Amino acid sequence: MLEEERKQIDEIDRQLTALFEQRLAVSKKIATVKHQQKMSLTNPTRETEVIQAQTKNLSDQTLAPYLTDWYRSTMLLSKQYQANVIKKLRQ
Repeated sequence: MLEEERKQIDEIDRQLTALFEQRLAVSKKIATVKHQQKMSLTNPTRETEVIQAQTKNLSDQTLAPYLTDWYRSTMLLSKQYQANVIKKLRQ
C-alpha cells in the first residue's frame, strides 16, 4: 500500500545522510578555524540569517515552521560536533 512512498523516503533519507556527512565535514573545518581564532562556538545572527534565507526558498510557505525547527536541530547538532572537535584540539 505505501511501498512506493516508503521507497521514495528511503532514497531521500540516503541523500540526506550523505549531505549530513558533508555538512559535518565542513563543520569540522569551521570548528578548527573557530579554535585557532578563539571565536565563539555560536553565532545567533548567522543562524537567523540562514534560517530566513532557507525558508524563503520554500515553495510551500506553510512548511516554514517545520523547516525552521529542522534547521535549529541541525545547527544544534553541528555545534555539539564542533564543541567535541574543539575539545579534542585543546588536548
